[in-house]
Amino acid sequence: MSQHVRGRGPHRVGVLVAAALALVPTLVARQAHATLVERVVAVVDDKAILLSELQARATPFVARIYEQVPAGAQRTAAISQIYATLVERLIEDELKERAAQRAHITIASGEIDRAFERIARQNGMDVADIIAEAKRTGLSEADYRLEVRRQLLEAKLLNVRLQGRLQVTEQDTRSLYRAMVLDERQDLPFSIARIVLDAPTTAGPSALEAVRKRAESIAARARAGADFAELARRYSNESKTGRRGSIVGPLEPGQLPATLDRVTARLEVGEVSNPVRVGGTLVVVKLVAREPSRLPTYEQAALQLQERAYMEKMNRARKQWLSGLRRQTHVEVRL
Repeated sequence: MSQHVRGRGPHRVGVLVAAALALVPTLVARQAHATLVERVVAVVDDKAILLSELQARATPFVARIYEQVPAGAQRTAAISQIYATLVERLIEDELKERAAQRAHITIASGEIDRAFERIARQNGMDVADIIAEAKRTGLSEADYRLEVRRQLLEAKLLNVRLQGRLQVTEQDTRSLYRAMVLDERQDLPFSIARIVLDAPTTAGPSALEAVRKRAESIAARARAGADFAELARRYSNESKTGRRGSIVGPLEPGQLPATLDRVTARLEVGEVSNPVRVGGTLVVVKLVAREPSRLPTYEQAALQLQERAYMEKMNRARKQWLSGLRRQTHVEVRL
């Protein structure tokens, strides 16, 4: 399997702990010897979120910022960004807790223990090693258990809300694969043949319409099997490509005008484009060659594509769900 398609698979513990902490930037911090000034940084209905809660949540992140970011404006900005991100996480956590209470959903201590065991098993380690790794990141065992509990609670809430609603179709997976193909093509050299017809914007509407119809007719003839080089020699206003049989390349992505580059990226070898306006011309392009793809075939990647498509749908549904919870609740940020 190519590196372009990634499945879930076992993760290293350090990566897992970082993900458990929060989906936030990796530059993070602890304020050494900071003076705790208690104040409200956010309000969720009648619940106040305090600065001390935010600072406690930020502790492992801030510690890393102090290790990795030089003192001064850059460090201050990194800490401010972490605080802004984490206050939103605290708000989301409160919204989820309230939703869980309404739905009578709870997380038992045994569920957290079993989650620890799964994490350890996936990484080929003991639970004690997992906890030790968390502590090395600045996270206490109690805080780590709280974070795992938050993740389990969200999973249960989403399962109740979305059970049976998220369906992955073949169109979803093929669209995802197509996006991967187009992304890879940003790095693949290619060669084209082109036919260029003058179509200055200063020409009248009737003249431009005549050129457009001629370009469409040329493209249709090329698709029907007419020799593209001969069409270029007969119709192209670009004398150089006309004399050379219209071949241009090899080219790197980005060397063509942006509109033409995007159209060419979507062509398969041998395909002919519709006429494309480029400045004062209309251009018909045929893709002659492209460096071979290194991606697995769609069939080889199908299972991982299904998984990725499901996770993308789940993430979108999660954001919509959280936005809905927030709209139904008075939320005020005071940070």
